[in-house]
Parts: sequence; C-alpha cells; structure tokens
Amino acid sequence: MLCRNRYGENMSRARFTSNPILNRLTRVIIGLTLLASISTFTHSDAVHAGVASCNKGGACKVGDVGPAGGIVFYDAGSLQWWGRYLEVPRGIPVGTNLAGLAWSPNPTVSVYADTAEMTARRQRIRSRLLGMGRVNTEQIVAAHGDGEYAAAAVDRLRINGFDDWFLPSKDELDTYYNFRRMYRQVAPYVAAPHWTSTESSPSFAFYQLFQDGTQYTDENGLVKGISGNKQFNHSNMHSGSGFRAMRMRLLPMRAFPAGVGVIPPFEPRTSNDTTCALGGVCVVGDIGPGGGLVFYDAGVRKSWGRYLEAAPLEAEGQRLPWRPRGNKAMLYTNVSGGFTAAEQRVAGKAVGMGAANTARIVAKIGRRSEYAARYADELIFGGKDDWFLPSKDELDLMFKYLHTAETPRGGFTNGFYWSSSDYNNSTAWLETFTTGQQWDMEQWKFQMLTTAAKPYFIRPIRAFG
Repeated sequence: MLCRNRYGENMSRARFTSNPILNRLTRVIIGLTLLASISTFTHSDAVHAGVASCNKGGACKVGDVGPAGGIVFYDAGSLQWWGRYLEVPRGIPVGTNLAGLAWSPNPTVSVYADTAEMTARRQRIRSRLLGMGRVNTEQIVAAHGDGEYAAAAVDRLRINGFDDWFLPSKDELDTYYNFRRMYRQVAPYVAAPHWTSTESSPSFAFYQLFQDGTQYTDENGLVKGISGNKQFNHSNMHSGSGFRAMRMRLLPMRAFPAGVGVIPPFEPRTSNDTTCALGGVCVVGDIGPGGGLVFYDAGVRKSWGRYLEAAPLEAEGQRLPWRPRGNKAMLYTNVSGGFTAAEQRVAGKAVGMGAANTARIVAKIGRRSEYAARYADELIFGGKDDWFLPSKDELDLMFKYLHTAETPRGGFTNGFYWSSSDYNNSTAWLETFTTGQQWDMEQWKFQMLTTAAKPYFIRPIRAFG
C-alpha cells in the first residue's frame, strides 16, 4: 500500500521533505489535546491515604492504606485474574535484609523450559506483565529452593500478619516507580537499583534504577565483559550514565483481593475476520481500521479510545532524530498549582499518552525539519491521518505482543525504536527490540554509532474505539 503524508508526499520507509506551516485550526486542536492530557492526572484525586474501608478489606483508592498496612499504588479498576489492587509495605521488620542480594543462587539456570503451550522465551516475555509478580516469585523459588537471594527473601516475609508478598515483575515495579515519582509524600522510596522477578534470558534478569526509572538486563553488550547478571548483588555502571554502581535492593509487594480465573491468552491471533477493520470488536492480532495490527485492548473505552494499532512495516520510518540538532525548545514547564515538568514527563510515559505527546512535540518544535514525531504525525495510511509516535509504555506493548510472539508479527527489526516520551528535554526514551530494554538517548541522534551504524526506527500507531 502506498504510504503518503497528509500533504500527498510519498513516505514509504523513507525520509520526508515537506515543510508546511502549522495552521490555526491545528493549533487549537493541539492546545485542547494538551489541556486534556494534563487534566487527566490530579494530585487531589489520586491520593487518599488512610481510608478505613480499604484497610479493612473494602474498596480502595490509590494512596489508601491497604489491608497489610502498606500503600495502595495501583487499582486495575475491576477484579482481574491476579486480583485488583497492589500495595507496598511502609516498613520492613527489624533485622530483615533486603539489600545486597543476588537474583539467583544458580545464575546460569533458567526458571523456564519449553512446554507444549509456550516456549521458555515466550514465558519470559509474559513474566514482564503486570500481575505476574506472584507467579514469577513462586516459579523462581520452586526452581532454586530457599536461600539468601532476591525472590526467596521476599517470599519468606511476614508483615502485619500477611505472608503473601512477592518480588514484582518488570511492569509492576515500573508502575510503582511512576507512582512514587508522582506522589512522593505517601510512598517509601530509595534511589537505588531494584531487582524485578522477570528473567530475560537464562543468565540475565531485569532490574530498575530508581534514580531515573530505566530498566536493564545489561545483556547484548550493554555492559561489556559479562555473560550474565543474576549473580550480581550490585548494579553495573552504564556508559554515559552518571549513576554509580550500588547494592541491589528489593521492594516487596502484594496483590488483593484474590483473583478469579487464569492467566489470559498471550499470543496475538491470526484471523481473516474483518469485523475489527470495519469498526467492530477487536482482539490483539486483528487488522485494525487503519490497516495496522491491533496490539492493545484496554477492555473499556478510555479518554483516548480503547484499542491501539501499529502501522505496518511499509509505513515505518527510519534514520530520523527525535528532535532536530540545535533545536532547544522547552517541551515541559512547571505548571503553577499543578504538575512539575518532571511529573509531566512521568505521566507522558503511560499508555494512552502517545497522541498527546506527539501533538506537544510538533507544536513546540515546529515543522521546519525532519524528526520522529513529525514523521508519525504527518503519516497518512489506510485512509487514516491520526497516527502518532507511541509513548514509552505503548512502544513496549508492541514489543511484547507483536514482535516477540511465537510467530513475530508486524515486521519489526531487532533494532532501536523511538518513543514519544521525553526524558529531560535533551534525551528521550527508546527501546531495543532485541531484549526490550528501555533507556534514554540524546534526542539529536538518528542511529546507534557502532562499527555498522544501526538506524533508529519510527513505528507510528493510532488509537480508536
């Protein structure tokens, strides 16, 4: 299918050259979008610490004191297979050691093995999901037994009479990190590396730097000279990072109430059903109304829509910077009586924020040069002109549900993809589709400078439903 931008120019896997002026109507639409994105989050609505009904097992709000005396930091909105709420303890029993422990006593032994239902590789990808922490912890302890290592130490915990604490999955830990960045006054916090319960490969596991939220495994040469990281009780230094090596920490959490059902299917479906493309109900793997692949279903309609679809390979851009070199336009500023610039950047990582991020970037940077967000914003494909650059979390969903499926979908490369999430106005979040590690990169770069320079890619998405 021929891929053109809204000005009629061919954009099929190529750089574009148009230079239109942002018209008045577009400015009005972007302004309204930005206002809506900011008003989605309010401090007063999000933190309700101390609500007694939650403490006693009733309904909870984010920020409440949970049944185990911890802080509730996540509400799924309804009961899921794993539960509905997540809480972290406000204190650890005296004499409990949750620092300086390795991930595993057998650092080259995988927790997973191929089964008739799912390969070990795919099980590892699933282990990243929100809700998987308890399952991961049980599998790790079953594989390695008791001992002085991360999962076993958390599994042994008993706090305020509760013994169902677990080591969080990659996504669960990141959800808490984001909560802590937004609501510092109610959440315990240590600016240090923390283990997750997510294994990335037989010798590597994910950890998160609570200094800035980056999640690493250190594999594929990110840290040179190592063949695994499960044996480490400290983080590694990363090239270009100012964060020193520190002892690994553990953050226990628990889910409540008890969930119902089983872990839902994880593979995208392959179907000739045209219902989704015609505006009907969709499931992951369907062809969407824009001719792309559906990779996320929120379950209900949100302010941004319900479904997300990824444009196909022929609409992919490459070798473009996140912003033009020399452009220093400030994307976020402190809002009086509202969110700081740093908090707005945290909000901009979430699912549902890609469109607002893209609109903000284009409004601030303009259309005089070529860059990632502009490419996505100007794409016309499948008769749709509402494509945008995915947020950090939206980008990761494409990696998990499409690129790493048992039969990979979408034609992604094992390369580096830009998100629309700003890190600090100089760097932005990207993801390597080799391992799913996400970190920040200088915004003016357009390729990874290696012996064989690897371009950065742009895969536009759209929301609907």
